[in-house]
Amino acid sequence: MSDESERRRKPEDKSWEDWVEEKIRKAQEEGLFNDLSGQGRPLPERRNPFLPEERQLAYDLLRDSGHTLPWIEEGREIDARLNRARQLLSRRYRWYLTERDRRPGHELLALEQVWRSYRQEFEEEVAVINASIHIYNLKVPTLSLHKHIILLEEEYERLYASSD
Repeated sequence: MSDESERRRKPEDKSWEDWVEEKIRKAQEEGLFNDLSGQGRPLPERRNPFLPEERQLAYDLLRDSGHTLPWIEEGREIDARLNRARQLLSRRYRWYLTERDRRPGHELLALEQVWRSYRQEFEEEVAVINASIHIYNLKVPTLSLHKHIILLEEEYERLYASSD
C-alpha cells in the first residue's frame, strides 16, 4: 500500500473520532485553515425553520447542489409564465389604445377584432396556467403555499386600471 493511501485510510486501532481530530489538528498546524473567507465571523444560519429535522439534510443537499424541490420549480415556472402573459397583454393593450386614437372610424371594427383575438389568446393562456396551478396545488405540502386561480375579471381590471 502507498504512503498516500495509508494517510487517507483510518488505522484500525483508532476510532473515527480520534482519527478525524488528528487530521484536523494536522491541518491546523500546517495552516490550511488560515485565510478562509468569512474568518472570524459567525457561520450564516442556513437551516430552514419550517422543515422537520429529518428532512433538513435532504433540503441542504438539494440547495447546495443548485437544485430545488420539483414543486418549488413548478411554482416559479407558473409565476414566470403568468408574468409573460400579463406583459404581452399589456403591450398589446397599449398598442390597441394608441391605434384606436389615431385610426379613422371605418378601421375601428378591424382593430376591435384584433384586440378580441389578443384577449382570446390571453384567456387561453390563463386557462393553461390555471390547469398548472391546480396540479401545483396538489403537490405542495401545505395549504398556505397554494396559488390562487387566475380570474380573468381581475386581470382585465388590473390592465384597465394600469392604463388610466
